[in-house]
Order: sequence, then C-alpha cells, then structure tokens
Amino acid sequence: MKKNETFETMVKPVLVLVVICLITSALLAVTNSFTAPIIAANEEAAANAAYIEVLPEADGFTNLTAEVTTENITAAMKATNGAGWCIKATGKGYGGDVPVVIAFDNDGNILAVKFMQNSESAGFGMRLWDGSGDGEVFAASLVGKNAPVTLKQDGVDGLSGATISSKAAVSAVNSAMECLAELQAKEAA
Repeated sequence: MKKNETFETMVKPVLVLVVICLITSALLAVTNSFTAPIIAANEEAAANAAYIEVLPEADGFTNLTAEVTTENITAAMKATNGAGWCIKATGKGYGGDVPVVIAFDNDGNILAVKFMQNSESAGFGMRLWDGSGDGEVFAASLVGKNAPVTLKQDGVDGLSGATISSKAAVSAVNSAMECLAELQAKEAA
C-alpha cells in the first residue's frame, strides 16, 4: 500500500503537471507560428509608413539593408528618386530596444526623426512615441544634425526623467549616421 500511496501523492501530480506544461507549450508554439508572420508584417507596414512620414518627397525606396555592416541597423533605405535616405536603427534602452527611423538628405543632414513603438517604462521612455509631445520635441532637437550627437550638448536634451531611453535614442541616431556614411562611401567607390 505504501507504494501506491507514494504514486498517488507524489508521482501522479508531477506527471499531471508535466503533461499540462507540454500541452500548454505546444499550444503556445502553434499560436506563435500563426501570429509571428502577422506581427512581422504589421511591424514592416509601420516602418514603411514611418519612411514616408519622415521623407515624404520619396516616391519609393530601395532596400540596402543587406549591404550594411553597421551594428544596430534594422533597415537602410534609399529613396528611388534621390530625395534622401531613411535608416531604422535601435539603441538599447531600459525596457529593450528603442527603434528610431531617421531621414537624411544627400549631404547627411537629419531631415526628420520618428521614434517607433518601444517597451520602455510608461511615463518615462515610452514618451518617445506615446503622443505626449515630448518625443516630438526631442526629435525636433535632432533635426539638422550631421555629426555624431551627444546628449546634453548642442541643444539635444532628451527626455526629462528618461535618461536611459534618451541615450538609447541618441545611440540609434549615431548608428544611423555611421550607416549612412558607410552607404555613401560604398556608393562613391
């Protein structure tokens, strides 16, 4: 009787939990396989809309991402009509990556900056894109820059109370500038 009691009180509950975990994991994997392409398509659509928003003069884009070796770059686009460049870069923030889309003219000057959805803390780094207006003010302070940016210099103050997120955004902008220089050097060669 002791063996049967041990099975009922210790082994059986463990087996039941293992089976439940396996079934749940399988269901999550199936759900992910269906939703991952949809999520990726939505993120790509948001990025494409951001490219048009920051560089409205462009009539289309050529994707040059495969030619880029600069770190933290997720997309490098050149306007097909020569209106400029759009580069999507990320910086490491408090809650994860902080994606930024930057439009450049052909001389390397920043024309516009758009902060994309991120996982930063609400009320702090999330203000980059949440519509509060703080992100737009920060983005406007980056317009016209054509050399690496340093937070708290040259009128680039970042977000009050969100230093890590602001540093991540500046890091992304600097990565985009480096990427643009790389692409322009390849084009000139």
